Amino acid sequence: MAGQNASQRTHRYDAFLSYSHAADSAKADHLRRGLQNFARSSWRQLRALRIFLDNASLSANPGLWPEIERHLADSGAFILLACPKSAGSDWVQKEINWWRAGLGARRMLIVVTGGELKWDHGAGDFDWEHTTCLPRTMAGMFSDEPRWVDLRWMSEQDPGSLRDSRFQQCVADLAAPLHGRPKEDLIGADVTRQRRTKRLVRGALAVITALALAAGLGWVNAVQQRDEAQRQARLATSRQLAATALNLKDGNLRLASLLAIEAYRMQESPEATATLNRLSTDSPHLVSMVSSAKDISALAFSTDGKTVAVGDEGGAVAVWHADGRALRARTSLPGRITAVGFSQDGKRLAAGDSKGNVGVHDLTRRTLRRLAPQPKGVSSLGFGMAGQLAVVDEYGTVALYEESGRKVRSKRRGPSAKVTVFQNVDSHLLVRGGLGGGALYTVPELRTVLESNQLSVPAGQHVAAVSNGGHCFGYLKFGQLISTGLPKLKGHESLADSCPDFPTLPNEEAMMLALSDNGRMAVGTTSGITVADAQSKEHSGQLRKLTGVGRPSLLKFSDTGDRLASAHGRTVALWNFQQSSRTAHAHGLPLADEETAVHSPPLAAGPDGQVAWSNLMEDDPFDKDTRLHVWSPKGRGTLVGGDAPSYDALAFSPDGRTLYAGLDGAVQSWQIQDTRLVKRRTVQFSGRQDDYRDPVMIAPRADGSLVITTDDGAVHVADPSAQRTRIAVPPGTTDPRRGLLSSLSDDGRTAAVENTEGAVDLYDVGSGRKMQSVRLNGEKVNALALAGGGHSLFLDSRGTFARWDLDEQRFRWRSDEPNGAQVTSSADGRTVLTLADSGALTRWDADTGDRLGGPDIPIPLNTMSGIGGIGQHTGFVVDSAGTLWTATEGGEVLSWDFSVNSWIEGLCRIADRNLTDAEWRRYVGTTPPARPTCD
Repeated sequence: MAGQNASQRTHRYDAFLSYSHAADSAKADHLRRGLQNFARSSWRQLRALRIFLDNASLSANPGLWPEIERHLADSGAFILLACPKSAGSDWVQKEINWWRAGLGARRMLIVVTGGELKWDHGAGDFDWEHTTCLPRTMAGMFSDEPRWVDLRWMSEQDPGSLRDSRFQQCVADLAAPLHGRPKEDLIGADVTRQRRTKRLVRGALAVITALALAAGLGWVNAVQQRDEAQRQARLATSRQLAATALNLKDGNLRLASLLAIEAYRMQESPEATATLNRLSTDSPHLVSMVSSAKDISALAFSTDGKTVAVGDEGGAVAVWHADGRALRARTSLPGRITAVGFSQDGKRLAAGDSKGNVGVHDLTRRTLRRLAPQPKGVSSLGFGMAGQLAVVDEYGTVALYEESGRKVRSKRRGPSAKVTVFQNVDSHLLVRGGLGGGALYTVPELRTVLESNQLSVPAGQHVAAVSNGGHCFGYLKFGQLISTGLPKLKGHESLADSCPDFPTLPNEEAMMLALSDNGRMAVGTTSGITVADAQSKEHSGQLRKLTGVGRPSLLKFSDTGDRLASAHGRTVALWNFQQSSRTAHAHGLPLADEETAVHSPPLAAGPDGQVAWSNLMEDDPFDKDTRLHVWSPKGRGTLVGGDAPSYDALAFSPDGRTLYAGLDGAVQSWQIQDTRLVKRRTVQFSGRQDDYRDPVMIAPRADGSLVITTDDGAVHVADPSAQRTRIAVPPGTTDPRRGLLSSLSDDGRTAAVENTEGAVDLYDVGSGRKMQSVRLNGEKVNALALAGGGHSLFLDSRGTFARWDLDEQRFRWRSDEPNGAQVTSSADGRTVLTLADSGALTRWDADTGDRLGGPDIPIPLNTMSGIGGIGQHTGFVVDSAGTLWTATEGGEVLSWDFSVNSWIEGLCRIADRNLTDAEWRRYVGTTPPARPTCD
């Protein structure tokens, strides 16, 4: 039996389960598993008892019964699951009869799962009047009341848990006779086994948990080490790409731009950000670059300078907007394009090729009309005001075409031309060659008026150029840039008799020249392009280096000289000399410079994008007090106001409807209306009028009150309806020659004021209590700004720029780079900028103190006080969107975009392509990714 070893057992099964499949299948299986698991000697023992359970179909099958008999004979006990359905089951009765014929009532155990079971002690048998769960064939089978277990409480649909206490008691009642041991011993052994198993499980779980924890910590550490190694690798690659981009920027800005973008995407490090900034701000006149399938061979601007035509070696002609952002049209000729030109109205484009073919493309209808060809390759062409076209070939053959395309006349054996242009209201045609010679013809007769030998052809010229209008001929001789005009002839006064002088070219090898009619020359050198503006008795000529491109193969000015197109291989660079920066936006707001004293225009930014400044505009009458201006991007123009000669500080109310303007001893409030500024009230400073000092900063509050700092170190507070201020922090000096720096938090709750000992004191404005005092390396503070809701203070001296944390009362970082600049910050403290006296703007990483670089403020051409130290002529402020605004006297009001996304967008416009696979492998050293650098 179960209590014996396997070798001592006489039966294969410890018990045979007999039951009704219709009523007790789930209960039978549950009971079998309970008996097998109960009181196992150890967790290694598979089962405590072997129970036979017949799961076969009980349909009539003559071959099934012998198999059942064999298992009955091989079982040590018989367990009957008694219920009304089993009492009526033929199979159950056959199994009972078989067992009764053998062992009889011995080793038979009854489990009642349904119905009633009652013993009649007087009769010594079951009470068959009330017993419904047993078949009548069992009558007389037992002489004494048998042991039976009640499982009627168990549900067939949901038998419950094997560890249910009631079920465990029933299993113990059945298991005791099967094991041949007392029930109490079995229960104790089972409990002991369970406890031992639980201890083993808990121990195993503890070991597994410890191992898992150790493995997890090891895995986390490995992942962290892997991530850190990958980050360091990305950082190293990012820095390498950034350094390479800086090395390439002067000669190949396209490739440098793509590498800088990939450096930033590899790791958003300060070095990568600074490189993006540097490439976005370098070469400020560069607008865009466009590409061609073949090397560029011809260039031309439209009369208004808004469109440029590009011809290439393959015969293709592309028409682009001058900003390079849109392609207007394409056309082609069989040969290499040698000349292109627009009609006066910009609606037609003429092109000539090396085979003498001439075509006119209608840009409106997008059609090409081929004209009668020239004997040799076309050297130049030009449209007249009336629409006629003149074409000159390499042999000097001049052909004149009507607007309809019909050839009017042709003349041979003239000079070959670099420029062909109609003059004197289309009555004459001027042809000028690359060496300064040319001819002047009447139109339409083509009679010669001026021969080539009558034009200036100076000896010893090295590199030459002709202006678009043919007026000026320029050349390089002995390092001097020289230009000369046509001789003045009677009846032809429109031809200039002189052209301006230019400054001396630096020590560079000039390869080509381009000349404008209004005094500008571009010089193609071995290292790039230098642009020279004409010099006069009043003004010295200006030399500008155009970086980002290699040695040009073609140079072409627009008619006004404000735009330049340069070709280098298959790339055309488009330049605009009226564009002062690629990151700045002009709004047509020129400021006057009416004084010889250096002045920084006060500037303020409002919540809705509006900006205000105090300075005369170029068109403001000098004798009028119109010093206040408010400009809004919503298109309502510039609002003008003011009644004082000058203002020292400006600020908008939180809702942007009022402009506060500080002047000597007072603050004025101006209401911003649709078309004008209306003065509402004036708040006077406390104290004697003789003691009034200039306001430094104004912080309007939401309740209408004002907080004002003055240059004597005092902090004033003006209540909403007050006529005079009250002093929250007393002045720090009474010396009228000594001014103290100060700054206010955006909400006006905190004030930072320089003291006479060189430190900066921090005050709670509400109580007037000094909270902290900050000293920067013992140096005199040059500039300061509160930011981040008054939680950060940025300090600048001549040798240190630092961030002080007011909450932690310590310096978060210090940068010991020479700066000596003004400081401004956005209200949230995320955007921090300095402006040096030289005009250099620098953006700083507010978290780390890394210098991220920046552009230079454009230098005005003319100022009353000179052009040195342009930073002192400029006011600057950051609005709530992080946009920087600058206002320069003698210059203009500009907005500057410092977002990385805008830099990437601009650099992609410059690049006009993506990195090739070969470039990626060379510079990055990995497999090229599927995503492009620029979409």
